[in-house]
Amino acid sequence: MATRIPRPDARNSPRLEMYARLLAALGALFLLGAVLMWMFLADPGVVSRLFFGGGTVTSIGVLKLGGAFTIGAVLLGLILHPVMRALILSKVAPRTLDAGQRAAIEMVPSPMFFVNAEARIEEVNSAFAKAMGRSVNTIIGRSLYDLIPKDQQEEAYKAFLKATSGEEDRFLCMFNTRHGPRTFQIQAEPYQGHNADTRYLVGTAIDVTEEVDAADALQSQYRNLRTATAQTLEEMAHVVEIRDPYLHGHHARVTKLVGAICDELKLPAEEKEGIEVAARAHDIGTIQIPFEIQIKPGQLSEAECAIVELHAQAGADILARVDFPWPVAKIVAQHHEFFDGTGYPNGIKGKDILIGARILAVADAYDALTSQRPYRAAISRGEALQRLMTLSGTHYDPRVVTALTTILQKTTSELR
Repeated sequence: MATRIPRPDARNSPRLEMYARLLAALGALFLLGAVLMWMFLADPGVVSRLFFGGGTVTSIGVLKLGGAFTIGAVLLGLILHPVMRALILSKVAPRTLDAGQRAAIEMVPSPMFFVNAEARIEEVNSAFAKAMGRSVNTIIGRSLYDLIPKDQQEEAYKAFLKATSGEEDRFLCMFNTRHGPRTFQIQAEPYQGHNADTRYLVGTAIDVTEEVDAADALQSQYRNLRTATAQTLEEMAHVVEIRDPYLHGHHARVTKLVGAICDELKLPAEEKEGIEVAARAHDIGTIQIPFEIQIKPGQLSEAECAIVELHAQAGADILARVDFPWPVAKIVAQHHEFFDGTGYPNGIKGKDILIGARILAVADAYDALTSQRPYRAAISRGEALQRLMTLSGTHYDPRVVTALTTILQKTTSELR
């Protein structure tokens, strides 16, 4: 087979098939004429005015005309058109296999099909015809795309194109069957014909509709669960922010900034989602800090600082009760650890700190510095970024600080 097959919107239309369609159209017109003749038989005057300019016409004349139209419809629609279709099958889609090979593929229990370089089906076994709910003769000679739903044809084209080039040999494809759209797993590979210049694509199909539907339903439930979990965390964060008005909007801003940093670092989407989940409720542990300490306008004492530092582990303990598919509790526990090991609660350093915690630490610090706090005023974006750059390599991962710098240079907003 050639390394390409025609796109769905550029199928080959052989001249013979055009003739077959013309015959079918003429047959339909003759049938319409016959119906009109029989309808107007009771009133020859109407026929005279429509077809003979008011000339004389008799009922016998109408009867003969109706008979002629009827015979023409039968001849064109029921005889010549099927003959032309048979000619198309012999000319456009010559059978690829000999009798012995056909007998062999009939023994294969799985549906099989052979497609030529024009994306036309040249051979199928009975299992394929049965899966489609059609006869073998009504499938052979048709374009492969005729069996595929229109909205799925472009995707199918890409998959079959990869199969013809040997790039991919297994994929899912939806077919229109007599039982409705069904999803099949296709195993396809190029096939050398008897002629060295002739190549085909041979495929086997397994109906996996139920399995795909079940997987889709499970995925939908999983997405709903994730959505519900995110909403729950946001509500928990909202409770924390109601208690401390200085934290209003903090979790949402940090989550947005965390997502941007993950994108800049090109982290996988799954890992990014887990870090964002941690960011949504990273300060939930502050609910255990006495209110008078949390809103104290002056410098905190050493004892009060020790109490505040408990919030990272407290938040992790709360989140550890939820079975997340990501290390959310660990990220929250480590988001105040410093790159040089001088942070809290456990003094870990460098790459021993989860990348999610390192990203959260920078995003959290940036938003805290640019927001009003009871003990100090907010500083500008430039000042906050300069402070983070000064602490890069000691408190914060340099790679994450660089990513934040790049993001802020790209946007005129403060991602807040």
